[in-house]
Amino acid sequence: MKTKLLPGIMGGFIGFLVGIFVGGYFGLVVGGTFLGGLEIYKHTGIEGYELATYVGAIIGALVATVLGVKIALRIAYKTDKKK
Repeated sequence: MKTKLLPGIMGGFIGFLVGIFVGGYFGLVVGGTFLGGLEIYKHTGIEGYELATYVGAIIGALVATVLGVKIALRIAYKTDKKK
C-alpha cells in the first residue's frame, strides 16, 4: 500500500498539469472555431473562446488527473509484480 501511494500522487499531479494545458488548448481551438461568431460577450462579459478555454482546462484537468492516477498505479503494480 505504501509503495503505491507516491506513484498515485505523482501520476495525478502530472495528469493534472497535462490536462490543464491539453484541455485549454482544445477549448481554445473549439472556442475560436465555433464560438467566435456568437455574441457571448454581451451576456457574460468574456469572449466565447476564453470561456471555452476555461471550461476545457477544467474538464481536461479532471479527466487527466483520474487517468494519470490509473496509469501510474498500473505501472507501479506491474513493476512490483516483476520483483
